[in-house]
Amino acid sequence: MTPIRLFVKSNMENDTSESTRNVGSAKVLSGRIFVFSIFVGPASDPWKPADVERQKQKVVEAERWLKMQALRYGKHVEFENCAFGSDGSFIDNGMPESSRSVGAYFYPGKMLLKMGYRSFDAIIEWVRNNTGCTQCLAIVFTNTYGRSFACHVNKELYRYNPHLFCLECCIIYKGFGPDYEESGAATIAHEMLHLFGAWDLYELDEEDSVRAKKTAIMFPKSIMNCKGRTIWHMQIDEITAWLVGLREEGKDWYRWFEPHQEEYLCV
Repeated sequence: MTPIRLFVKSNMENDTSESTRNVGSAKVLSGRIFVFSIFVGPASDPWKPADVERQKQKVVEAERWLKMQALRYGKHVEFENCAFGSDGSFIDNGMPESSRSVGAYFYPGKMLLKMGYRSFDAIIEWVRNNTGCTQCLAIVFTNTYGRSFACHVNKELYRYNPHLFCLECCIIYKGFGPDYEESGAATIAHEMLHLFGAWDLYELDEEDSVRAKKTAIMFPKSIMNCKGRTIWHMQIDEITAWLVGLREEGKDWYRWFEPHQEEYLCV
């Protein structure tokens, strides 16, 4: 596949390509949202029914938390859920490992095409015509270890090809590694929020990051920054609320927290 080189910094005032609000299949955190949960495992370790049910309950918990957080900002959100591959029938040893891979954006759609949808666009169209939901997203659960991530469609990707870059998804690994805890509801909600436009408010190298230190002081309970806490000890901070559409008006200083985005290569 030919590499796609894109600039993700916005040139427009009061706008940002890193925020994915109003782009792709997950636009703002309000209204009725359809969630596809897709369970994929390697041939050596397919999903077991009990493990699938545990993951599905985590999705429900994440959605309950998101609904309560939306109410804090006077917004109403509802979720409808559907699961594929929960019988362990989706076997794949080639899971995408990074959101920098174009294949990661297409992966959930390819799984759903196996279920009879004719195109990525058709998946979104089916949701709108048959469920009463105006938005949708996919969560791929893989029975392998790695760092979970979100494939949020930014404005540059959407302009490049809105028919391919349309169904937004996140990839949830069962855990970061065998010695770590399982990915929980907080991880799921964190990655879902990315699809609606949220920024990460942490840095991998936090010791040298002024931004991460300031975030910890100003938003100690933010789900976009917290680690190692249960979801019910976290909140949607005001910057994230603005990014995902729960707050109508932003403040100029919010921009200081925007992650630094340079030209990047999707391969």
